[in-house]
Amino acid sequence: MGDKVTLTAKGERWHRTRHPWVYRDDVKPADEALAGRVVRVESPSGRALGQAFFNPRSKIALRWLTDNPEEPVDRGFWASRLEAALDLRRRVVEDSSAFRLIYSEADGFPGLIVDRYGEVLVVQSLSMGIEQVLPILLDLLQEKLKPAAIVARNDSSVRALEGLPQEKKVLQGSVPEQLEIQEGQARFRVDVMQGHKTGLYLDQRENRIWAAGYARGRVLDAFAYQGGFSVHAAARAEEVLALEDSAAAVERVTENARLNGRAQVRAERANAFDRLRELERGGERFDLVILDPPAFAKNRTQLQDALRGYLEINLRALRLVKSGGILITCSCSYLVREELFAELLQRAAADSGRSVRLREVRLQARDHPILVTHPESRYLKCAALEVT
Repeated sequence: MGDKVTLTAKGERWHRTRHPWVYRDDVKPADEALAGRVVRVESPSGRALGQAFFNPRSKIALRWLTDNPEEPVDRGFWASRLEAALDLRRRVVEDSSAFRLIYSEADGFPGLIVDRYGEVLVVQSLSMGIEQVLPILLDLLQEKLKPAAIVARNDSSVRALEGLPQEKKVLQGSVPEQLEIQEGQARFRVDVMQGHKTGLYLDQRENRIWAAGYARGRVLDAFAYQGGFSVHAAARAEEVLALEDSAAAVERVTENARLNGRAQVRAERANAFDRLRELERGGERFDLVILDPPAFAKNRTQLQDALRGYLEINLRALRLVKSGGILITCSCSYLVREELFAELLQRAAADSGRSVRLREVRLQARDHPILVTHPESRYLKCAALEVT
């Protein structure tokens, strides 16, 4: 291979951690014409270390592909990785027609997300390198899975950091007007063109089913989005109040509740922070409170504000839980690491004046595998707290 990039001494030390990214400052200047190409990566002494996608325009200059500097990165390379990803999903996905098929670096596809919604695949290409091989990958997906449609949801702001345009379009086939998926014992309608992320928050799929086991009596679901937690909880609860601050989301919660015959779900348009305070002042109490907010910290400058936000909603929620009830609380902010999340829950418990016991701690669904040397792939925290 003629195309090569050389690491600095610091970059070589970083590479030994086996993190799949090498940052721009840890790479010696190279020809910008190689942007998006597969390059041979060498140490400062010229020793071959492997191959990676290269993009000098991005803060993440190298995205690792293989430790073998001679391995052909061709159709067969990608076909083998796709088969491994599909095999994992066959082993870990149960009773659901919507799940993540490919989870970027954790599946060996740097910068590629592929989600399955029944017969529709939704693709997110988030790196310049993966963008160059996307035609091969789409062909493999069509060959292996024969989907009715493949949709590109390339509207993430991450693409701008890679020098890529944002776009949404149907790449192949046609998307059904009413796309309906199954998740455990529930069904949901999904808008893969306009919905958040690729349509649903699939990383919470297993947690939504699990959380229903704690449901009874009155349930409060703050930040309900499309009502995933609400609909599952309603199978066991007498009453579910779902809070969302957009009219479209309230309509979608109501639609999904109706689809499942869950008349006990009531969706209310409200700012969750304000409504939690109002419910507390009004003396309302719930057997189960669920907090699944969006990421409050998307970069380090937002972290302190995010921690204050998490502390406030968890404090309010703990005060709304009946004695013997449960708070299920989540954070999808990667920057709020697990130990930091545990500390803020400890503070919220102390400030609430309630006795709180930790019942369970969970992560993202198993179709979002965690690469141990890539901590960014481990981001979702979910805890069940018993309030006595």
